[in-house]
Amino acid sequence: MSGAPVLLALWLAGSLSVEVRDRKTGEVVPARAYLTDSSGGFHAPPGAIRYEKNKERHFITDGRFEVALPAGEYSLTVERGLEYRPQTHPVRIGDDGPAKLEVRLERWVAMNEQGWYSADLHNHRKVEEMPQLLPAEDLNLAPTLTDWIWEGKPISTPPATDETIRRVDAMHVFSVLDKEIERLKQGPGAVDLLGLRKVIPFEGNWLYPPNDRFADLARRQGGYVDAEKILWRDAPALAALGLVDFAGIVHNHFNRHGVELETDPWGMSPKYRPEFNTVAGMPLWAMDVYYKFLNCGFRIAVSGGSASGVKAAPLGYNRVYVKLDEPFSYDAFFRALKRGRSFATNGPIVSFTVDGKIPGDEIDLPAGGGTVKVSADARSLGALDRLDVVYKGRVVRTLRGDRGARQLNAVFELPVKESGWIAARAMEKPGATIRFAQTSPVWVKAGGDRGIVPEDARFFLDWIDRELRFYQQEPGFENAAQKKAMLDFFGKARGVYASLAVEGK
Repeated sequence: MSGAPVLLALWLAGSLSVEVRDRKTGEVVPARAYLTDSSGGFHAPPGAIRYEKNKERHFITDGRFEVALPAGEYSLTVERGLEYRPQTHPVRIGDDGPAKLEVRLERWVAMNEQGWYSADLHNHRKVEEMPQLLPAEDLNLAPTLTDWIWEGKPISTPPATDETIRRVDAMHVFSVLDKEIERLKQGPGAVDLLGLRKVIPFEGNWLYPPNDRFADLARRQGGYVDAEKILWRDAPALAALGLVDFAGIVHNHFNRHGVELETDPWGMSPKYRPEFNTVAGMPLWAMDVYYKFLNCGFRIAVSGGSASGVKAAPLGYNRVYVKLDEPFSYDAFFRALKRGRSFATNGPIVSFTVDGKIPGDEIDLPAGGGTVKVSADARSLGALDRLDVVYKGRVVRTLRGDRGARQLNAVFELPVKESGWIAARAMEKPGATIRFAQTSPVWVKAGGDRGIVPEDARFFLDWIDRELRFYQQEPGFENAAQKKAMLDFFGKARGVYASLAVEGK
């Protein structure tokens, strides 16, 4: 009798054998897969990398897998990053032998062929998983935040290694000593230190020291500072002191299943427009703050990250693309990103030029300005809501999608009378979540005018003053010297904005 349940289980079980191939090349390719039964139960083959965070439940395959399944009806969805069309297949497991399925994935865009390379800059996955994850997500690069400080305490330990940059193959590379310092609520916010060649120790607590210390240490060893969300308490201070290289615009509050609208309890800047507290408006919040930074003259590139490993998102769901004029490598990627040759996205692909120049470039015009030719193109797998061209924070051209349009294109001449910047953004039609893209700007210089917008500098003055009042009253500092360090940090930044606020008056 003891063996009967096992025999019954074997009699009821079938198997599913799957191959995943690239439709164009016919080659077996790695991918991400979702296999669910009729009741929503998740299934995965033994030994596969599994990921289960809230509604996100998938596994990684090298392109071939076999899984034992009870008789029944199933659904298999296979995805490979952003550039392939997802494929969904119904599967029936019966008593008539193993089920076999070949999945053919088709590219709808090939960015590497155009000189653009992708990265997810907010990555909490395990180091040992990365050689499989990058090819499966068709993602070229990912720093790995193995050194994570949460609310003033370390919760992960970076590996002891001299091999800080690890190459999977010619097109996939990752790093292993990257650091996130995340001190939310009363703390200054979250900052990611990328491209590190050695560990930066954390000696402090929830409130001390300010993040400028860590940003400076990262810069000294050739690393970079990603303002993981440009909305944290200290983002304006870091930007004013020249300590932000990239700005998180397509960030981890966006995932396949929804948008996390709750922000105030975590210590982010207050939402100053009601629309920002909606699915469609949430991207506009970060964009609007980003535009104000640009109007203060800060040349900060857009970035994107998913926080896969923590959030309900696969690696590479939010990503940044960077244009290279040299062979792909880890260092080449970050050099180009620092120059601003980027766009961030979780869906649309945006091509954007001004007088033939791409994001990160500068156009020189005579004093008094002139006219430039703008070309913007957006393509996406989902129906596009609109494509916007933005000049110094103002939308100067909008193309609306209708009848399920998946491509929008605008070519027009734009009069430019003063120094500033021009960028493009694209939005799919919102649902439970929203997919969107934002480019870094093309800079326009008209004579000796710096293009500063004093009103936006005053916006950050108000922000800084709000934080100064907050930390003056905050009881959590261990001593007066720690409080003084935080107040001095914001005070230095205040001086920068005070100067910018009177420029042009």
